[in-house]
Amino acid sequence: MTKWSKRIIRWTRDDILYLSVVFTWDIPLARALAARHNGPVVAGGPAIALVGCEGWADYAQAPPDGTDILSKHNPEATFTTRGCIRRCEFCAVPRTEGRLRELRDWPARRLVCDNNFLAASHAHIRHAVQRLKRIEHVDFNQGLDARLFTDWHAEQLSLLHKPKIRFALDDTKTEPVVARAVERARAHGLRDIGIYVLIGFNDTPEDAQHRLETVRSWKIRPNPMRYQPLDAWHKNKYIAPEWTSIQLQDMMRYYSRLLWLEHVTFEEYQEHELARRWFIRMRRGERKGST
Repeated sequence: MTKWSKRIIRWTRDDILYLSVVFTWDIPLARALAARHNGPVVAGGPAIALVGCEGWADYAQAPPDGTDILSKHNPEATFTTRGCIRRCEFCAVPRTEGRLRELRDWPARRLVCDNNFLAASHAHIRHAVQRLKRIEHVDFNQGLDARLFTDWHAEQLSLLHKPKIRFALDDTKTEPVVARAVERARAHGLRDIGIYVLIGFNDTPEDAQHRLETVRSWKIRPNPMRYQPLDAWHKNKYIAPEWTSIQLQDMMRYYSRLLWLEHVTFEEYQEHELARRWFIRMRRGERKGST
């Protein structure tokens, strides 16, 4: 899979500098790039939609010049819809994209980035599946809404060539719904299933570990997602009241590396990390003492 750029995308045309900024913590760099450019600047992207152009009002927030911006971030990515019917507190989509709308024209590519594909009409989904049939390993990258996942949807997705489908277990209360969605998917021959698990948002370490281990009990490796405030100026700096920085770090590292760490429990991993950090502190103390 072609990887996401995870950085500011920039290009120039007719002396205009275009910036596509995804993450709010990249805003200072975007400002610096704009300040160095001798000419007009057009800035856009989710980060600009969230915090605006405060402090750099000379630079217009406007759609760029017809460029396929998404392909600059990842050439395998596409949208068939934009927006979402939900208003999840932790999600930027309601503020950056608004209400769900079906796109009439979109490139058929492997990574489907719709924020709520299943909320589209049956006609749209049927048409999208027909267009995506010729592509191998279609990946519904942003996840599918387990609350909307029916047998009809499972039947449609099973028409694709070995698709990757993803759900999310962001709240313990939705565990039965997500479990049923996984069972339904498997009943229709869908085997490549991923589960996003949001951690560090209105939860405790115990609750987060319960959800992560629940996903493992379904024979699926969970994909932990650390919560980032929508206006975060620094990545991975927010720590919820019930958490410590070490707890977040250990849980993210362990559950993101289950391909290599499945032979040890999370508690064993924590003990190893505790010993490793102690050893590093001792070595640093020895070096300081020898100077």
